[in-house]
Amino acid sequence: MSAQFWPCFKAILKKDLKIELRSKETLATVSLFGVVLTFLFAFGFMGDPATNLAVAPGVLWAALLFTGSLSVGRTFAREQENSAFTALALSPAPRSAILAAKVLVNIAVMLGVMLVITPLLAILMHIDLSTNLFALMSLITLSTVGFALVATPLAVMAVGARFPEVLLPMVVFPLVTPVMICGVRGSAALLGTSADLDYLAWTQMILAFDMMIGGGAFFLFDWMVSE
Repeated sequence: MSAQFWPCFKAILKKDLKIELRSKETLATVSLFGVVLTFLFAFGFMGDPATNLAVAPGVLWAALLFTGSLSVGRTFAREQENSAFTALALSPAPRSAILAAKVLVNIAVMLGVMLVITPLLAILMHIDLSTNLFALMSLITLSTVGFALVATPLAVMAVGARFPEVLLPMVVFPLVTPVMICGVRGSAALLGTSADLDYLAWTQMILAFDMMIGGGAFFLFDWMVSE
């Protein structure tokens, strides 16, 4: 890790967070989309308590998938104007610092949205998550990290693309499928609606995926930016 990593990482992170806190463009858009999606899912699948409990994991991770795609799609959107992304890529800043800052911003936005969606879904579908809240949030956090590690480097492909809103989900969705499956199965085991492995096993699988994909993302990001 070069000596420039931490100063560049802090500068990019501070810049992105300051822009987001001032404009609230991404957070407001994604939050509204997540709330509408949650209402649609809740009223579409609402039934007896047992049915609600069974479909809740799928609804929760579907919301994470769609809101995450919308959030990550904005990762490098601001840098498209005035060739700012080109200047950022040509700067002395380590590519790993750029990626780490962007990943952390995406994780923060996605977790903020999920903190709104999760209790809202529980209220609408009359599900008690209080006894398993910590374990469920651990699953959501690890899944969010995995999603951001996969999607953030790929978002660079959308810079200058003709149809970035179409291209990015087509590339990201197949690659994050393992995270989504582990999240759904883990939360189902946690809520007692599945006879599969214990939720800790699914959590460990997500953690292993995060470590593996994270290493690959930081290794390939330099090449992806250059191309």
